[in-house]
Amino acid sequence: MSAQITTVGLAINPDKKLARQLARTATALLKRAGVHVLSAHGDVAALAARSQMLLVFGGDGTMLRVAREMNGAQTPVLGINAGALGFLTVVPAERMEKALRAVLAGRYTLRARAMLKMDIVRRERWLPAHYALNDVVISRGAAARIVRMAVGIDGEPLTEYVCDGMIFATQTGSTAYSMSAGGPILTPGTEAFVMTPICPHSLTNRSVVVGRSAVVETRILSQAEELVLTVDGQVRVRLRSADTIHVRRGNRQFQLVLPEGYSYYETLQRKLNWSGANV
Repeated sequence: MSAQITTVGLAINPDKKLARQLARTATALLKRAGVHVLSAHGDVAALAARSQMLLVFGGDGTMLRVAREMNGAQTPVLGINAGALGFLTVVPAERMEKALRAVLAGRYTLRARAMLKMDIVRRERWLPAHYALNDVVISRGAAARIVRMAVGIDGEPLTEYVCDGMIFATQTGSTAYSMSAGGPILTPGTEAFVMTPICPHSLTNRSVVVGRSAVVETRILSQAEELVLTVDGQVRVRLRSADTIHVRRGNRQFQLVLPEGYSYYETLQRKLNWSGANV
């Protein structure tokens, strides 16, 4: 049985009307149960530090933003889906009240999701690090040029890629852009991350699954005109020729709350429209 929850923080996507409505309903339910409710005022890390659990109202993009803005805080997070996809916001709007009652009764599990740490070395200077719950993507932006990059793992050369870009994805992000680019799905508990080239010019350039302790080094060889790096699709960093991007599993984790009855595989079947699930 989990410790009794007495303080809950709310992080709400203000641009979604449904998110605001759900937050009001949840606040009333929590207060009736004697739970102190806190709201974010632009500082998610401070909210996490004061809360036993965070409730996030929005879509998966809201969850990705919250994961980064927590700055490594290990406060458990429950996502209420007011968006479209719902891989991270695991509670559908219509099941919210039932899920909250189960959580308040201690009927839930926690799953630690790994985050990637990304550093850029530019002219022998390390730029500020970024953390990603989903993925780190190198792409050519609006430019028509292809990207040439040399990739190594743990100091050993792997190969040179000629492609439209590269995706580094966690287990969480393996069902996002990486999957769309042909990468594998990493199921929960997989101690690895995946590197997937975007539209490689060689048929032998495929996704590579990288061990949890490995460091991938990617050096930009081509002209970096309009070449950008994005973190979880939300943070953009302009790249330059000869930049070296270091990607590894970070020392931060995201504690995802899974309410009673949640199934990762049922979610895959439903979200990806897979049929023939009965075997």
